[in-house]
Amino acid sequence: MFTAAAGLSLVMVAMASGQGDPRVSGFKRIPGTAQSNMVPCPVAGYTCYPQSIAAGPNGTAWILGTAQTSEGDYYVYRRERSKWVQTDGAGLQIAVGVDGYPWVITHLGTIYYWNGNTFVLAPGNGCAMSIGVGPGDGSSTYPYGAPYIVGCDGSSTTNGGIYEYKGPTTGWYQLQGDTANRIAVSPQGVAVVITTSGVVFYDVNGSIFGSNPPGCASSVAAGSDSDPLAAPYADVWITGCGNVNNQGAKIFQLQNGTAWVRIPGVASQISIAPDTGVVWVVTLTGEIFEN
Repeated sequence: MFTAAAGLSLVMVAMASGQGDPRVSGFKRIPGTAQSNMVPCPVAGYTCYPQSIAAGPNGTAWILGTAQTSEGDYYVYRRERSKWVQTDGAGLQIAVGVDGYPWVITHLGTIYYWNGNTFVLAPGNGCAMSIGVGPGDGSSTYPYGAPYIVGCDGSSTTNGGIYEYKGPTTGWYQLQGDTANRIAVSPQGVAVVITTSGVVFYDVNGSIFGSNPPGCASSVAAGSDSDPLAAPYADVWITGCGNVNNQGAKIFQLQNGTAWVRIPGVASQISIAPDTGVVWVVTLTGEIFEN
């Protein structure tokens, strides 16, 4: 997993202008609206980037809608037969792994996971402002996926500690020396993070690799290393920061590990299906698209 910061091995990559990924032919609008505004961080006085879209396996998807609880969390919906069906969960951030179980973070930073029927409180008393989910192993430790989080000391302008769940005995284990403010995990279990300086780091076999995307990044997705033109170890996509035509920022894919390539379209949040590589995005106005 992540090693100490002293062991970073940075690989600089440049932006390119051409596209070769067959997925860039165009995004299509999906009916419905997802939460699209900045959200309060669990620590009072700070704001966090939203993450209201989570693409799952077998054509599934989960969103945080626009309806809120009295505490300010957004209700969770899952895609069923081309309709969004409300569940009993709510939160400010959502992620789902290759096993198909979504995890959510509430306004208090508490963490819940879907057990196939309902959302239940995750063990370990963790507090998070961003979450990604890797593959489970079917054991009692990881029956619903292996989560990584950025702790409640993070925000849109502050890097927080990175933690992985190590089971009921160890709980949430902090990865010493590493911080970030956004996180995603590939279906192979590779964690990908964004820092406040705009650098993207991803880990494999105990070593960290880095890249400088073209500017700030507001959302990150980590697909399979077998996706078309995937970078080594993960298929990394980001949305930038700012506003293009009132819909969001530019979208980029790290292609072959050597170049950040502009993808047609704009968005503020992004997620990749772990089995098919289908990319889902949400715009600043809450519109949902997939390619």
